[in-house]
Amino acid sequence: MRFSIPLLLALLCPGLAKSSRQEVAIPFFSEQLTVAYSSDMLFSSSVNIQEKSLVGYYQRLNQTDFSVLLDDLDRKKTALGLNDWLYYDLMRRVVDKIYVQKKPLERELVCWFLLSQSGYDTRLTYLDDRVFLYVYTKEEVFEAPMIEENGRNYVNLTALNQASRSQQALYLLNFVAHPKGKAFSFQLTKLPNLSPRLRPRKLRFMFEGLMREITVQTDENVVQLMKSYPLIAESSYIEAPLTATAAASLLPELRELIEGRRHDQAIACLVAFTRSAFVYKEDKEAFGRSKPMIPDEVLFYPHSDCEDRVALFYYLVKTLLDLPMIVVAYHDHLTIGVAIPGYRGSALKHKGREFFICDPTGPVNSSEIGFIPEGYENEPFEIISTYK
Repeated sequence: MRFSIPLLLALLCPGLAKSSRQEVAIPFFSEQLTVAYSSDMLFSSSVNIQEKSLVGYYQRLNQTDFSVLLDDLDRKKTALGLNDWLYYDLMRRVVDKIYVQKKPLERELVCWFLLSQSGYDTRLTYLDDRVFLYVYTKEEVFEAPMIEENGRNYVNLTALNQASRSQQALYLLNFVAHPKGKAFSFQLTKLPNLSPRLRPRKLRFMFEGLMREITVQTDENVVQLMKSYPLIAESSYIEAPLTATAAASLLPELRELIEGRRHDQAIACLVAFTRSAFVYKEDKEAFGRSKPMIPDEVLFYPHSDCEDRVALFYYLVKTLLDLPMIVVAYHDHLTIGVAIPGYRGSALKHKGREFFICDPTGPVNSSEIGFIPEGYENEPFEIISTYK
């Protein structure tokens, strides 16, 4: 008796016969992505909130051809330059689309499985009819439930995704999917490679008695992704770069203004820009919550506060002048000190260097540098970040 190749494969490998490659279309900011997966991941299940059932679901997923989906997600992560949080964001959107007919419990368990198989150290907790995905991180994440185990801190990604800040006592699943897994990062040192969604903005500021105007191409992608971004350490926003689009429109204009000037004159031009091109407004008034900005957001929104101006000014000095800096935190104000070659005046000393305060926030329509902001002359401060 002779068998066809598909039938022979079905007899020899029953699991393979059930598996077929499928695709799902996903909008991801400005991108329209097509992601491949294997249909055998959509097996029938009666999973419930019991340890044996939860672990059994993980093990059942491990028997599927999950690598089709995982490999494609990894390719998308590399091609788009996604950090860990944006990779997880994409993963969750894909899982929600593939498992749209399944219960929320299964969707959460699939994310737990995929993130574990991606190499991260995860934990699963549960309570009543819900499960929560935690991942190990070395970074500060605010307004998010955390647990600690064996000296490692784990942040609740489920709560972050659903904007829930509940601190309920949860049961920890007695199963570790990837005991030697890597840490999950929220850092913004690189921005994703998304097709830009441009919105031009005219910025006007006074310098040397003349009103200057610069047209900047801002990218709505960045604004959109930051709206739901977890609240992380202040230094992380400061270290974020500009998108290529914004940099290409802003930097040549500023470079032309400072070309041929001494370092102190160039910095005076940059502080005139950050002090006067934007309206000052506190986060609570503007957004109703704490909302630190990365440099692209400062260019997009009409209003910003001291920590936002610091992020933009830090990037500009680093990129255009490459001078050493310190970020100085007072109890309610953030500013920057710059090591200015040949400059003389009152300075803060740090690790053998003199840094002159160049406040990016105020006074408005001023380009004066080298003084501590009024009212902070005798206030204690902390240096929270340094460059060079």
